[in-house]
Amino acid sequence: MEQRTSSVVVGRRALVVVALAVALVASAGRPALAESSASGPNAALVGVWGVEVTRRNCATNEPMGPPFNSLVTFHRGGTLSETAASLAFAIGQRSPGTGTWTRQRPRVYLQRMVALILFDTPPNLPVSPGFFAGWQTVTHTVELSDADHFTSDGTNEFYKLNGEVYRTGCSTAIGQRFE
Repeated sequence: MEQRTSSVVVGRRALVVVALAVALVASAGRPALAESSASGPNAALVGVWGVEVTRRNCATNEPMGPPFNSLVTFHRGGTLSETAASLAFAIGQRSPGTGTWTRQRPRVYLQRMVALILFDTPPNLPVSPGFFAGWQTVTHTVELSDADHFTSDGTNEFYKLNGEVYRTGCSTAIGQRFE
């Protein structure tokens, strides 16, 4: 009798372990409710955004050339990924950007990202000021105007491979959620 009771307990434990494993596998592809785009103080920004970026003169705020498009994904947990379509860069010259974002206050976030500049190009005005191999950082303050739109402004810095800053700039952007 004792052996049968022991077998039943082991069988129940195995059944519980299998049920938990099935539940984990079934839920792996779905976000947890607490992390959905409609909950939590940081969740409002999570998702994919189509962004139009305008380079600006830092002193006068006047536009410097036509705007360009970018795709930015704000991931749960405070990371982001970005791909820019600026004609200022040669094909394959700039890597996608990667970075972080944090909530500053309701509807306002700080984003910081870095992208690699893989090779030098000479100036080709008015399209491109030219770039050195190294990296670019972008820091923007993002403010949600509603659940599907934002505006942002901030700065960028370009670094040579030796860490020397050779160019800084300003930009503004408008974003629309991609659904």
